[in-house]
Amino acid sequence: MPLRYRYKLLLLTLCCLLGGTGAKAQTEPDTVRRKRELPTGPIVEPQQQRQPRVTQPQPQPEVIRPQVVRPGEEAPQALIDRMFWGGSFGLQFGTFTNVSLLPVLGYRATETFWLGIGGVYHYRRFRGESVHNYGGRVFAQQQIFENFLIHGEFEQLNVELPLMNYNTGVYEFSRRFIGIPMAGLGYRQRIGERGAADILLLYNFNDSFASPYSNPVIRAGFSFPFRR
Repeated sequence: MPLRYRYKLLLLTLCCLLGGTGAKAQTEPDTVRRKRELPTGPIVEPQQQRQPRVTQPQPQPEVIRPQVVRPGEEAPQALIDRMFWGGSFGLQFGTFTNVSLLPVLGYRATETFWLGIGGVYHYRRFRGESVHNYGGRVFAQQQIFENFLIHGEFEQLNVELPLMNYNTGVYEFSRRFIGIPMAGLGYRQRIGERGAADILLLYNFNDSFASPYSNPVIRAGFSFPFRR
């Protein structure tokens, strides 16, 4: 092949190659040949969803609430704290000589109202003869002023009575039960927080021959709490 044809063929080949490369450069996107860029910022990992924390209920300590006492009311007390024991004695001289012993067991319903039960023993001397009486009683007391009170009671006594036997001319003794209601006023002196000493002036509503009391009846007594 002559030399000039060779140059033309080579020139034609170069033109074809250059044309194909330019077309390819126009159709191929820029991102194909662009190098992938690596991230330069901090890597943020996806946060895992936290599970809600379940707290176990803690036992609460028992709260002891103080008892509220309203004005005019008393704080509640145990039964034994309201009970008291004591007694009184009586001395009486005159037509009848009478010595009385009266033990009691009582209950303070309130600070001013007391009630209870008790025993009764009398030594009585009449016209040279001695007799012994015994029985029981119930009583109630209401404090009306700071140190003054009213007292009421009922005694059931088994009394020994000297009765004249007109056939023989001597006294013979017989026993019988009698009821004796009494009431009156008293003066109370406190001893400590719950103890007391009382002086009573009573009237006997059964002032009969069989009664061991003659009016007025004077008594002195004491009362003490079971638990201080």
